[in-house]
Amino acid sequence: MPRKIVVVSAPRLQAYVVERLAYIDSVFCRSMRMIDADDLERLKESLTPDERFSGTRYFGDKWIYVDSSTGETFFHYVHTIHQPTKSTFRVLQGIQERNPGLLHLLDVHFALDLTTSSDLHAARLHEALLAVLTPKRLPSTDHDQEHDTTYIGRRRSGNEIAVYSDGKRKVRPASPRVHLEWRVHGAKALQRANIKSPLDLLELDHRDFWSKRLRLRIMPTLPRLTRILELRAARKGRPMSPEQKLRTANALKRISSDYHGRSSAQGLNEILLSGLHPRPSQLYKPVSNKWALPGRANALWDEG
Repeated sequence: MPRKIVVVSAPRLQAYVVERLAYIDSVFCRSMRMIDADDLERLKESLTPDERFSGTRYFGDKWIYVDSSTGETFFHYVHTIHQPTKSTFRVLQGIQERNPGLLHLLDVHFALDLTTSSDLHAARLHEALLAVLTPKRLPSTDHDQEHDTTYIGRRRSGNEIAVYSDGKRKVRPASPRVHLEWRVHGAKALQRANIKSPLDLLELDHRDFWSKRLRLRIMPTLPRLTRILELRAARKGRPMSPEQKLRTANALKRISSDYHGRSSAQGLNEILLSGLHPRPSQLYKPVSNKWALPGRANALWDEG
C-alpha cells in the first residue's frame, strides 16, 4: 500500500514556530569594469564585523562574459555580498547614481528563518513544510542528500527556493530553525519582483514579499489521488489496467518523496503535470501562510 501524504493544517505548523525572521542573505552585482577603489573600500567597510558571520562577506571575481546577441567576449566583475547592511545598499545606490550603467544587480537571495524551540521541532516543521509547499511556476525539484537541502525551481527559470533545517544560523545563532531562501536570478526576474535598484532592497517590505510567494497546499493522500486518476482515465474512455494502476501508484509514491522518505508536495505536483492531470491545483486544499509571515523589516538590521 502506498504511503500516505502527510496531512497537516495551519495550526499544526504554527505550533512549531517561536519566531519569524526575514532578511536579505546575499546580493550579487555585476560591473563591466572594476568599480572605483574608494567605492570598493566603502563597500567593504559597510559590512561591519559581526560575531554571527564567521566567513568573508565580500568577494570580487573577474569573469568572462559573452554577449548573446553579438557573440563578442568581454570581461566583467561579479561582486558577491553576504548579509548586506543598510550602509551596503546606500553605497551600492551611490555607485549606481554616480556611474549610470556601471553596476547591475545580478542575483538576490531573500531569507526567511522559522525558529523553533528544539532541533526536533525544526526537523518536524521541515517535514511538514515540504508536504505543503507548492510555489507557482517552479516545477523542478531536487534534493541534495549531502546537505539535507531541497531545491525547487532552477536558476535559468529566474526563481529558485532552497529549504533546509541544519547549517549555521544568522539572526539567532543558538536557535534551531527551518531556513527558506527565495533566490531571484537575473535582471528580468528581479524586475518582475519590482527590484530595480539597491534602494528597492533597502525599502523592501519583507512580509509582503513572502506573502505573495509562500504558497501552501494540502495534497490528497496517495490512495485517494490514485483513485481520482483512475476515475479520470475511465471518464475519458481509457480505463487503467491493474498494471497501470500499480505503476501509477508506485510512481506517485517515489516522486512525491525525498531521500528521507518525507512527503514533497512539489514533487507530487511535478508528476501530475507531466501528463496525469493538467490542473493539479484543483485537487489541493489551500493552507493559509499567515502563520509563517515575518515582520516588514529586515531582521538582521533590527538585531544590529
